[in-house]
Amino acid sequence: MRMIYARLLTAALLGASAILGVTASASADTGSQWTETEAGWQGVWVRSGRSDNWKATWTKGNNVVRADLTIIDNGSKIEIEREDTFGPGVGKGRCFYSGTRRGNTVSGEYTCPWSKTTLPFKATIVR
Repeated sequence: MRMIYARLLTAALLGASAILGVTASASADTGSQWTETEAGWQGVWVRSGRSDNWKATWTKGNNVVRADLTIIDNGSKIEIEREDTFGPGVGKGRCFYSGTRRGNTVSGEYTCPWSKTTLPFKATIVR
């Protein structure tokens, strides 16, 4: 139920920002780069300018996954939408992350269409 709420909230915020012509997460609090871990993968997320759009790359051994991210910053609550652009998840749907920021750390849960379960993630914001 929580992830359904997160998806609806993310969709509503993305739609509202598009209609109003504003960026919901153009906040310096989200920094310009994150280092992130999930399911044994090591990720680096890099912000595109001052927008809410990010480019992400994960590695696990010799495997690489790349994705476009949209990060919505709602104070201490962070919502993330991910669409893979390289790797086995391409064309299989979007992943949704919901986390809480405490200082320079964001931790929470995410789900992807190809996963049967909700998994934890943890990121460090580089300012």
